[in-house]
Amino acid sequence: MESISTNTYRIIAWAVILFMVLIVWLFRKTLGKPKKMTREEIVMNGVLADAIVLSIQETDLYINDLPQMKLQMQIKPNKGRNFVTEIQQVIPKTIFGPLHTGSKILVKYDPGYPREIVLFKSK
Repeated sequence: MESISTNTYRIIAWAVILFMVLIVWLFRKTLGKPKKMTREEIVMNGVLADAIVLSIQETDLYINDLPQMKLQMQIKPNKGRNFVTEIQQVIPKTIFGPLHTGSKILVKYDPGYPREIVLFKSK
């Protein structure tokens, strides 16, 4: 008789464990990562941080007669760890001046997707 109740407890324990795993999976699936901010949302609500240009090069693509640039930057947020990211973007020289390796700029980024960067202004 005891072996039947022991097996019953084991089955119930496995059912509870499987149920908990399913609940955790559903929770992570539905809440998961936050929605990516649009460029406008990053400008309005993004996290402001200092950045240093590590490398800059033209991509040979022009948009409205302005060259698209590929920038590798080290982002230094006020909270959290520094990180390196790379963006490709048209950068008007009238706003940012001549950018070069070592240039310091302000950026805003999406805290849920920190590699989504918007150049804010030169320092």
